[in-house]
Amino acid sequence: MRTFPALALLATLAAPGSAARAAEESPFPPGTSSQRLEGLRCSLVMPAEWDPAKERSLVVVLHGAGGSETGMAGSLAFLAEREFVVLAPKSVGPTWVKNDLDAVRRIVADLRKRLRVGPERLHALGFSNGGWNLAPVAFDEDLRFTSATWVAAGFTGGSVPKHARRGMGALALAGEKDPNRDEAERTVDLLQGKVRSVMCRVQPGKAHEWPDALMPFYGWWLEVQEGRFVPGECLPFDWIEDPAKGPALSAERRTGALAYLYSKDQAADPVAKALQNEVLLDPLVQRFGRQCVAWRLERGEAADLLRDQKVAGTPAVVVFDPSGKPVKALSGKIAPPVLAAALRSVAPDKSMPK
Repeated sequence: MRTFPALALLATLAAPGSAARAAEESPFPPGTSSQRLEGLRCSLVMPAEWDPAKERSLVVVLHGAGGSETGMAGSLAFLAEREFVVLAPKSVGPTWVKNDLDAVRRIVADLRKRLRVGPERLHALGFSNGGWNLAPVAFDEDLRFTSATWVAAGFTGGSVPKHARRGMGALALAGEKDPNRDEAERTVDLLQGKVRSVMCRVQPGKAHEWPDALMPFYGWWLEVQEGRFVPGECLPFDWIEDPAKGPALSAERRTGALAYLYSKDQAADPVAKALQNEVLLDPLVQRFGRQCVAWRLERGEAADLLRDQKVAGTPAVVVFDPSGKPVKALSGKIAPPVLAAALRSVAPDKSMPK
């Protein structure tokens, strides 16, 4: 319900101290604080506002060898602006051992209740040594994490909880020059079919370090795992800022192109949501689409293209060859194999995954 300023003022006057009581109900202060939980030193990043009746998201991050809880919390603090709580525990020694991981699971179980973490809003991330030790936490059957992310590390095999096949997304992030890159990329093969979705992203130029340029994608990807959807706010591809330059870039790079056409008023449209959150992240769509020049157009900006391609409306994807000629226009409920085939036809590397 919308609250108007005058009514809000009256409500405050009628209930003196209500703001203070709301603040007291928060188990932790807003922003970053240091906490001692289950014997572990922890950094906790809370959103600026606390609503005790509201469900929220929780991201648990395990540091690398010799790392700190403060460093990990700082790297993910931006998530607090997206309604996430960040929990960064510190292992007793320089690396993670069983007793530490057991304590982390107990902390998560407790905070899940105290912070009212939603049933599809619990996430785990491990960096380097934290990644090698991520599975015992992220794959805990009782905790039922919604996502697991390996950074500068990868999944090395082992059992996966039953709920993961339908209820968990997996992601691996690594630097282009990271010696652990192979393990990160192998995560896709090892988890394919065992989780709802799995993908790997590599940051050019980075070695064994935090992939800072991939964090905007990570934040968006987390929201996708929870089912959040805002038309046009998506990062499956590296969109160019000026669509007018698309054809020239396509010709210069000798590759095809794609235009994603959306409408801001389709936030409640399940077809639009499925295209943005699922189809554009399909492994084959990613394989061929990421070779192409890509741009987004809101429906008003795409009126001429929609008319020329005889597309009834949004959501839609138009695929172009390297010369800038449209070769396929798809709209409405788009099947991933159909879009992948169209993108493959204009991609430089048409090889299928092994």
